[in-house]
Amino acid sequence: MKLTHIFTNEIIPGRIFRIPEQPVNVMLDVTNYCNNRCRFCYNPDSKFYKNDTPKSDKLKKIVTILGDTGTKEILYLGGEPFSGDTIEKLLEIGSKFGMFQRAVSNGSFFKDVGTCLRLKKKGLDEVGISFHSSSSHTHDEIAGREGAFKDAVAGLEYCIKAGISTFVQYSPNTLNMANDILILAEFLDKQFQGEISFFDINRLLPLGMGSTDNNIFLEGDQWFHLLTTATRLDEFGYKAHAELTPFCWLDSMAKKHSVSRKILEKIYRLNRGCFMWVAQLPLDFHGRIKFCPAGPAVGPSILDVKWPAFWKEWEEFNDYRSFLWNNKCIDFNSQTACQYFYRCLGGCKYSKGIHYETDQYSQGIRLAVGA
Repeated sequence: MKLTHIFTNEIIPGRIFRIPEQPVNVMLDVTNYCNNRCRFCYNPDSKFYKNDTPKSDKLKKIVTILGDTGTKEILYLGGEPFSGDTIEKLLEIGSKFGMFQRAVSNGSFFKDVGTCLRLKKKGLDEVGISFHSSSSHTHDEIAGREGAFKDAVAGLEYCIKAGISTFVQYSPNTLNMANDILILAEFLDKQFQGEISFFDINRLLPLGMGSTDNNIFLEGDQWFHLLTTATRLDEFGYKAHAELTPFCWLDSMAKKHSVSRKILEKIYRLNRGCFMWVAQLPLDFHGRIKFCPAGPAVGPSILDVKWPAFWKEWEEFNDYRSFLWNNKCIDFNSQTACQYFYRCLGGCKYSKGIHYETDQYSQGIRLAVGA
């Protein structure tokens, strides 16, 4: 989605965005089960969560409602979405409505090419395979399972051979050596000769199970250096997206580290916009509304409300869309905003683990009329 399609360019509460009649993209948790136990996992570490079993019929109703009311894309998450057979039923439903269907997986349940061919036939358009390091030992240590790296590489291979578009879901962390992302890129390039479409770079946050392992998360200069390094992925023919960081902070870090304007512009282009509750919607496997895929449910199930009218009418949605809570990036009294606001929306709204809180890196130091 292009930014120009969603923004009104008006610094007026509730009129900043052109809200579509339904979410364009939905991120749906399929299961809470995963055979990995990643050290940074954002899912809750509680008996209630683990014992809360998804219901196949409920998930099928959710996908049917989304498809029937015009949602264009769906991203299946978990847990590990391919750990059960429900995903195949969901893909069949989504395919009937012409939705673009993608998923993020650890690759371990793509047992052979035949499995992937079946998933493609049922409607799987694209899959991201999670990688936490270029080192198999480090990847396995972070994933909490021996053989996890081998499974990820094999999963990529089987998906590629089946003709499913693939990308790398990369999770940078402090256990990796310098330039790890480039080492992984070179390895995969040699292995698959340009068949992988892009790298999607996570900005890991200390949430859920991961909140007890703070030492694994990149902060400050470490995160900036990772982004700077990632600009070189194009040397291997990859496009790259990264979780959003405020552009004002990127500017200050570029000055601090004497990074050239050319590299800074490449970092800007890496930043993947977050349109949660504006054009995107995360749901758990009960259909309950989440603010972010990394957070818990904060609203009712779409099965229990009038949908998609609820998308336009819910008070909590409209409070968020007003942006009155963001007094760093926007000044509604003077109708001015940071010159970068329409490029980064203030960064990640969940970086402090708080429901639509201003990004921890947001500086809000520049205001420009008519942003």
